[in-house]
Amino acid sequence: MFTTALKAAKTKLIKPYDEDETLELSPQSLPESYSLAQLHDELVGDDGKQNTNDDLPNLLIVASCLGESPRLKRQDDDEEYITKLSLWISKAILPTAEIVIYDDAPEDSTNASRQKALHAARRKGGLGLKSLLRLFTLPETSKPSTPISNQILISILAITSPRDVWSTPISLSTSAEVLALPSVQSALQAPEFIPADILQRFIRPLFSASKPSTITSAGRKAMPSSAPLKRYDFNEERATKPWLYEKVYAITVLEWAVGTISSNTLQTSWPLILPPLLTLLDTPGTAILTRGLSLTTTLLPKLPPQTLSQTGLASVFSDAIIPTTLHLPSITPLSESLEILPLAYEALFTLYDVLYTSPSSPPSSSTSTSTSLKKNIELQSQAQEKARVAFLDTITRKCILSAYLHVSEHPPIVSVLITQLGTLIPRMGIHATKHLKDIMPILASVLTDPFAGARLQDVRGALETFRVLVLNCWARVREGVWRGEGVRMLVVCWTVVGDVEGGEGGVDGNTKTHLVEKVREEIKVTGRLFAKAIEGGEADLRTELNPLLDVDEGIGEVFGLNSLDT
Repeated sequence: MFTTALKAAKTKLIKPYDEDETLELSPQSLPESYSLAQLHDELVGDDGKQNTNDDLPNLLIVASCLGESPRLKRQDDDEEYITKLSLWISKAILPTAEIVIYDDAPEDSTNASRQKALHAARRKGGLGLKSLLRLFTLPETSKPSTPISNQILISILAITSPRDVWSTPISLSTSAEVLALPSVQSALQAPEFIPADILQRFIRPLFSASKPSTITSAGRKAMPSSAPLKRYDFNEERATKPWLYEKVYAITVLEWAVGTISSNTLQTSWPLILPPLLTLLDTPGTAILTRGLSLTTTLLPKLPPQTLSQTGLASVFSDAIIPTTLHLPSITPLSESLEILPLAYEALFTLYDVLYTSPSSPPSSSTSTSTSLKKNIELQSQAQEKARVAFLDTITRKCILSAYLHVSEHPPIVSVLITQLGTLIPRMGIHATKHLKDIMPILASVLTDPFAGARLQDVRGALETFRVLVLNCWARVREGVWRGEGVRMLVVCWTVVGDVEGGEGGVDGNTKTHLVEKVREEIKVTGRLFAKAIEGGEADLRTELNPLLDVDEGIGEVFGLNSLDT
């Protein structure tokens, strides 16, 4: 019955592949009429065990036939065959392990068999999701009496991340349409779907053998062990990580679950999420590590601070995240470091915000509050403040300063570190003064760079961080050596940027000219803020700058001194 359609499908699939192309068979190659039962019996078979090599052309036929709704004969048993077709489609579109690269060997990315499997997986995803969308929206079956099975839902969720190699813009938009259907939403919002069906039955068995030793099976912090480290067995790698070598879409499903789960559900389900999440953070490979860091940033705001502190998980998370900030050149390629570091610092600052800035339960306002209780509350507050500052000091010393010592010759990494300092300093406040001797040289490495004109965006980032530093540490910045260093940085930066030529016209030239002007304005804003911080101190800025002003009066413009001429 579908012989002509099968021949036409195979012919069409041989043509070069375009991810933005919508695959459809012409109506002339399809039967004049057909039913859902015929589609299933002819293409899938009762046992559903036909040659998987035919899955792709069969998916194209099913999608095309469902698109020609006038030719579809409706029958009383349609509901049964909608379920059967949906189950077959859900199996056919699941990505397999052969399309994923497990290491960075260059021959893997160009392997012909892998490329062929990858193209097939992308086409299957787009055609299968389109078929499911058309099945679920058939007239009179938009509200099926049979609930959508978990297998079908997991297959749809497997194609929801743009990070996956098997996803395409068409398949992602189609999966979003399918997930938005009322019948699918009803199944996804079932109380037990995420905690029981996804986390307990699907995710947990896949990660159980590769759980990190830092936590228990219940998801709590494990006691330190004095036992010798277990020897790594490469032969057990695949057996202990089915989520990486078999169900390669497990991370995508976990990402959806973490992003969707409510805070109320998470209060009882977090032990099911933490082991796989920490496993991702402990697994080498940039692709996996970045997804683990993004998941951490998504999960932490949903966890109550009490859960993190009472279970000891705050230190588990920090111990897992901090080492990722040291994925630096030359051990880690520069491009991968630039991908990892912003996500690592975002996760650290999210952990900080949850632990130390989330609103806590206020103490009782009863007038009968005893003196001892007030004292206990005060001691707890002092201990919390001490822990907060210690956490920020750890980020400063173990992450930013340690990284700078290793990568000072890599300007892109230094720029990332300066951006993170701009986020860190306001949280530290006046406590940042203890790190002035380390922070100022990092800023000076950019602002006094003789080639700063070639990295104007980095200069803007350093100026912004310097302004933040002045606002929070003005009491020390205006003193002695730091005052002189601040003047030196701004004067050298003003001179170097002033020597930059805007360009020779055209779009790029005009853009650079505009950027140079913006940087010069930011230098003046920073200089005037710095001059304001010095006011009221022991030194007079104009007097100190007189030798420089005698040589170049334009320097006074940096600090707003020209307007004060007498």
